[in-house]
Parts: sequence; structure tokens; C-alpha cells
Amino acid sequence: MRACPEERPSPTPSLRGSGVRILRPRVSDLGLLSHPPRGFAGQAAPEGSFAMSRQILGLLVVTLLFAPAAWAAQNILFNGSMEQGEGSLSEDPMIPAEWTLQGSVVERSAEANLVPVGEGYSLKAFSSEPQELAYQEVAVSSGDSVVIGASLYTRSADKLSGDAQAAIVLEFYRANGTVTGGTNILFVLDAASPADTWIPASVGPHAAPADAVAARMTCLWLWSGIASGSAYWDDCSLTVNGGANALLNADFEQAGVGAQSPFGIDFWSGFNDQEKSEDHAQHGVASVAIGTTEVYSGLYQEMKVLDEGDRILVKAKVFNTSTNGLTDDARAGIKLEFAPPAGSSLPPPTENLAFGESSPVDSWELVDLGTTGLTVPDGANFARVVMIYVNADTPTNGAVYVDAAWAELASAPGSNQLSNASFELGQGGANGLDDWEEFNTPGVSQAQKSDFEVPGYPDELFESSMKAFGDAPAGIIQDIAVTTGDTLTVSAYMRHTSANPLAGTGRAGVKVEWVGGSLPPDIDITAGPSDNTITATSPKDTWIDLFIDFTMPADTQAIPRFVNLVAAGTTGTGVAYFDVCEAVVLNGFDGADADGDDDEDLADFAEFQRCYSGDGVTPLRWNCTVFDSDDDEDVDLTDYAYFQPRLTGP
Repeated sequence: MRACPEERPSPTPSLRGSGVRILRPRVSDLGLLSHPPRGFAGQAAPEGSFAMSRQILGLLVVTLLFAPAAWAAQNILFNGSMEQGEGSLSEDPMIPAEWTLQGSVVERSAEANLVPVGEGYSLKAFSSEPQELAYQEVAVSSGDSVVIGASLYTRSADKLSGDAQAAIVLEFYRANGTVTGGTNILFVLDAASPADTWIPASVGPHAAPADAVAARMTCLWLWSGIASGSAYWDDCSLTVNGGANALLNADFEQAGVGAQSPFGIDFWSGFNDQEKSEDHAQHGVASVAIGTTEVYSGLYQEMKVLDEGDRILVKAKVFNTSTNGLTDDARAGIKLEFAPPAGSSLPPPTENLAFGESSPVDSWELVDLGTTGLTVPDGANFARVVMIYVNADTPTNGAVYVDAAWAELASAPGSNQLSNASFELGQGGANGLDDWEEFNTPGVSQAQKSDFEVPGYPDELFESSMKAFGDAPAGIIQDIAVTTGDTLTVSAYMRHTSANPLAGTGRAGVKVEWVGGSLPPDIDITAGPSDNTITATSPKDTWIDLFIDFTMPADTQAIPRFVNLVAAGTTGTGVAYFDVCEAVVLNGFDGADADGDDDEDLADFAEFQRCYSGDGVTPLRWNCTVFDSDDDEDVDLTDYAYFQPRLTGP
């Protein structure tokens, strides 16, 4: 899956949201390529205060005269020590605050809303596990009169079917957490319920039993066999003795937090089983803990464009504990991925945003870039195919669905160059469409896999489509290899529903961006221990150095992506902790740019002071590689002699 990097210029603003996109790195195990390593070993020296010695002034001239050849270095990775960001306490727009969720597909949703009037959120559940639910408890005393209420909804575009049912439940609990007084349940929705109508419901009043200390309201989804569609809850309430609503976030407008928030560590994006942790840290107080509950989990960051001949050193330390470390065939390491940047000298993108408010509802409509196709321009190595939703209004109502995407080259007639073109593969959610990259603005717009909400194209045998909606650009991207002079045709089928049509100036369509430059292959984690990978047999309870030293081959240009990755294998378990990540371009800047702002100023001098150790004092502290101009694993007067003449000012 290729990135749509923030650093590259975008010829049109419609493709890009202002928020963070959650992207899943490719996880094929290609093995570590053979590159001569720039080694380093040992543990970081303890942090301490440093005052630059007056001897520097006296020795500087001599040092300048005899300084060996040095490289220039620029840091291109940010927050490599994982200190910035709220970690697992970060907001996740899919989770409603104050509610406890049980099940894999119960979530906060903007697809339906009752209160507040207009734009807003509700609670959504759909078929996955036999039981999906969200609940909240309120303290009560013996004899209190309790009533619960909510309004429930199912959409015609995704109507309940089979034996699915949606209910509200009132229960009372003892101090030891067990139910007392039985379960009071009201089934409100099933396959026979009317669609597109909010149905109010209530349970009670019921008196709290003598041993009750809490009343629990539950929004419950049940099914026992074949079911599809989704149910929504909004305007929930629980009153005690006729008082005010005691539920918090009863209309689901407030987002909550998740144990593994994708937004938890600044500058990084996470996927699957990962979270900020203070259990172990090599620098500062935090690291990222990456586990094995999913096949692949990790944390990644996209960096600046690299060109032919650029040499990049990526480093990290990993901690594998004896108590909950990796087992069996699990492995952990750092991976270097490459995504194509947009070619600035190439023609501008071609797009057709033909689908909008006036398009027919409840039917699939073909949108293409013309029947004659596009000629691949000189210098283009990839065509970036985009299924895009663009919103020019705030707010804009409605959602668009996309299916049966097609990209055909004249050199391969009748062959679709797109993988997973009907969007059947992938689990959904953030980056949940295999072979596609989603882009959106979290909390404002979404691009996601959609199951059963509309009939697939060309018939209902295809159950999935892509769905985009919200108040900012959203969509999906896939890059395909092309050759200069070839002809490319691109199309997709699009649909909106009578229950939730596009309104205003919201548009959708297909788009192609041309991408130049060849890409190096990814440098993946390996099957056994290596310079960039550890396994269950690696040393325990010690920080282990990982590194990749790579030079961009001839005729290549790419966006590098730093990935901390854990692969669970077939039977592996455990957690690995990553810290003190660095990525330094060793020949791309005249000087030492520690903060990646394209200059060498007093901020970099402050970092030099922190990193200064003196001759022979090794190893380098974290984020100090950028100052080691002679590659001798220390920061001393020789390195200052290289640094000082290149200081450009404040």
C-alpha cells in the first residue's frame, strides 16, 4: 500500500484533508536487503548537564586544520523518543465517551443522528459477534424508581434483516458486580421494523432491589444466525425518581478514548495492538508497546523525499522482557518502506467529479475519465488512481458509495490493474481496505469499507463497497505501474441512496495523479534475528540496537516511511517496546540539522550541547547521530569544528 505523503506538493487541494490519515504499512516479508551497516553498539550514556569548555575556543583553529573528511547530516524523524502525545488517553472518534463497549462492531457513528438536530452522532452496531453492546451505570439506592429510554433507528440503505434485533436493557447490580432483580429487556428493532424512522422506547419504572447499588442501561444488539444491516441508538436516558437524565454523553456527541489510539503519539500513526507506555523507556519516560493480538501491529511515520544517492541511517532500540516478551515465532523490528512522491514536472492530475446531488439515487452510475483514455506522460512511473469525495459545503449531507473500480492499460487489454477493485478484501475500519490507502480528516470526514449498506455492483453477491462522507475530502488511493506512451482508462461505479443522498455541492468521482521516479524495494523485518529484527530467542530485559543503513539507488526517488513493527507469526505472543528512534540523512545537508527545519541555528546548537560527550566517550546519546561528523560514535571537538562554521544564526 502506497502513502499519500503530507510532504509532497499536491497539485489540487481536493485530495488532501488537513488531518492525520491512518495508514497500514505493507506487511509482506521481503527480507533485509544487503547494505553495508554503519554500526553502533552499547547503551546510551546517561543524560547530564554540559557546559561547553573554554578549551574549544583555543583548540578550534587547530581542529579545523586537521579535521578529517566529514558528512553532513539532517534529522528527518520527529518525536523519536515517543514523549510527545497523550498516548492511550488520546481521543478516538469511533468510541463514545462515558460508555463501555463490548463487541467488535459497536461504535460512535455519524451515519444517523437524532439529537442534536442537524449534524451529530449516534451509537451504531451491526452483525459480527452474536452480541454487541454499550452500557453505562448510575448509582442507586434501595427502592429508587428507575426508567430508561432511547430512540432506535435502522436505515433503508442498511436495513436489519435475518434474526437481528436491537434492544434497550435495564438491570440492577449488587456491590460485588452481580445482577439482582432480573433483566428488563425491550426489543425495539428487527427485520420487520420500519426504516428511516426514529422509534422511541422506554423501560420502567422499576424499583431498585434492596441490595442494588447501581442501575445499568444497555444498548444491545443480538443475532443468532444470519443477519445483516445496522441499528442506531440516540437520545438515551436513565432517570432516578423522576429526576434529570443521569447518563453522561447520552447523545454520543463526545468522543472517547481507546487503549490503542491511532493518534496517541505525536507525529506517529499507529495500527492494531500498540499504545504509548511508561512500563519501559530508554530515554525519557515513554516508549511504544507493540503487541501480538493482531497478525501485524505497529507505529509508523512518513518522512521527507529522498533522491538518488541519499544515504539514510534509521535506528531504534527494542526491549524484550522476560515476563511478557515475544514467544514462539513472533518477531519485532524496524522496517523501511518507500512510497512514490508526486513528480513536480509531470502534467497536473486529471479528474472527473461527475457524481453529485443530481445523480440518480439507489442505482449504480458509471463515472470515468473518458473512453479514449489518458496517455502516460514522459517521466511517469506510476499512476495514482483515486476514488475521491470532495465537499465544498460545510456541512454537507449524504454519503457516496463506490464499487467495481477499473484501471486498464492499452498494453494489457481486458486486465484490471487494480487489486481488490470491488473492495471485498480487508476488515474495514482505519486502513481496512486491502491494497488501498484511505485518506480523510479524522472526526470530519471518513473513507471506509462498507458491508451490506447498499447492494454491491454488479449484484448482491458482492457485499462490500467503499463509502465516503463528511465535511472534508476523503477517499482511497492505489498506485499502479505505468510506462511512458501507454494509454490508461479509469472508471468506477458510484451510488447514493434515497435515504441519505448527496446534497449541496458535494461531489465524487475518479482521479489520476502521475508519479515519477522508480522506488527501491522495502527493507522488511526478517524471519530470524538480524540488524533490524529480534525474535523470541533474542536477549531479554535489555535494550537491543536495531539499524538499517541504506543508500538510494540510481534513478530512484521516494518518500521513506519508518515503521516499528511486530509480527505475531502463527503462535507468537508477547509485547516488544520501541524507543529512541532516529532517521538521519547523512549526505543531504551542509551541516548538522537536528530538528529537521532545513537550517543549522541556535536550536541545533542547544542540541549539540546536550549531545557533547568528549573524545572517546561512546556510545552516542539519543538523537545525536546528526552531530557525529566523523562517524566515531562520540561528539567531541572534531565534531564541533565541523558544526561551528556552518552555524547560520538564530
